[in-house]
Amino acid sequence: MWRRIKAIFSINGISRRMRAAFLSIILILIFAGATSLLELERVSHDTELILMASKNNVDIAREMASALSDQNDAIIYMAVVGDTSRRFRIDAESSIARLKTASDEAFKLMADTEYHGLADSLSMHSQNLNTLAQDYLDGNVHKRIEQEKLIDTIPNKLTIGSWYVNEYKAEHKNLSKQISKYMTGSQSTLGPEVNRLSHTARRAVTPVFISLLVMFVVVLMLYFFLKRLYIKPMLRINRNVDDYITYKVPFDDSIECHDEIKELRDNISTLITKSHK
Repeated sequence: MWRRIKAIFSINGISRRMRAAFLSIILILIFAGATSLLELERVSHDTELILMASKNNVDIAREMASALSDQNDAIIYMAVVGDTSRRFRIDAESSIARLKTASDEAFKLMADTEYHGLADSLSMHSQNLNTLAQDYLDGNVHKRIEQEKLIDTIPNKLTIGSWYVNEYKAEHKNLSKQISKYMTGSQSTLGPEVNRLSHTARRAVTPVFISLLVMFVVVLMLYFFLKRLYIKPMLRINRNVDDYITYKVPFDDSIECHDEIKELRDNISTLITKSHK
């Protein structure tokens, strides 16, 4: 049974064995190259996604900071400086909408991460600041001031300046801190993606490394295979033929050979035998 199985998978002939050996090396190279290209494509795709996510987070943070600054400038001009020009009101309304949009996008990006608490806090403070700014634009702050003027029991009555410093500016500082935390937290959320990218890069290199080791073993086996089965018998046959020609030493037809080398040995032995007749 074992002989039949061995005969099925045996390869006879020098050319066939050489083709099988080099075909194995080529197949290993193709497999390693295809696997590495696939993994490198994944690395490239993942890298692009990480860079896009990082850019998106930076853009959102920049938009929130810009909207916050524009809103604060408009409120200062209207509430503190006293310039009630329509362009400042338009700037304030525009910054309110921009801040809401940017904070909502930031909330969506971080709501499902470990930094969801930061997302909640950022959304809350941006909503509070927008509410304060909208109250001023709607005249609610002025109504509160007029109402407190009618009440003599209030020691520190509300003014536009005190409203800006104690309420709006305080919330402005809180939101600024949250935006800074968002920048740090959003970059930290990319940590797992970077680690995964590192593992993917190692997977891309591993097949090539393994293939090189396998090829090294295959080349060594091929070298010893050729040396034992073909090179040494050929050298012995050549030496025996030379001894026969030079010193008329009988040709040794017991040299261990295989395949075509064996046929060559037998043909030389037959030729020498016939030459003596």
